[in-house]
Amino acid sequence: MIVITSVNNTRRHVQVGDRFCLKITDGMGSQVVIEEEITVEKTIDFIASYRFALEDGTCPGFHLSGIFGCRYELPIEIQNAVMLEDLTPEQHQRFIETAGVKLVSA
Repeated sequence: MIVITSVNNTRRHVQVGDRFCLKITDGMGSQVVIEEEITVEKTIDFIASYRFALEDGTCPGFHLSGIFGCRYELPIEIQNAVMLEDLTPEQHQRFIETAGVKLVSA
């Protein structure tokens, strides 16, 4: 299953030349930045991070994925994703124990 860990529902208008950026910073301050240039003009209203998990809540592997887009254009897999707060207590505990990161709000 896909578990959405953070959502920002703010509407933003992006234009050609704007940039999408994913940044990872380690404890020493070193950074890895993945940056993509936007090539279409569009209004986005869904920005989220998510992880893949087993049905019992276990989060195999160390990964983080994100999506930004229009709600009405989201892939069916994201539309059917489970919000972190909607996991059962048992699933939530397993997810937090196995995700490999401390989840923080932006």
